Amino acid sequence: MVAGEPDDVRVERVGRRQWAVLVAENGTVTQQLFEAQAAAEDFADGERTRLGLPARPPAGDSLA
Repeated sequence: MVAGEPDDVRVERVGRRQWAVLVAENGTVTQQLFEAQAAAEDFADGERTRLGLPARPPAGDSLA
């Protein structure tokens, strides 16, 4: 995800204890950190709805 790309929302694992929601909107990328994957996914779903983007399946947990 790079600034200047179309609007997008992604959920990524950060280390072992945090999840990041990356929101690209109007050429600007912001990040919100969460301790729980469920909270990150809920936030991401809300951002996708707000931006009029399609829903995505939950992020995979590559560190599980």
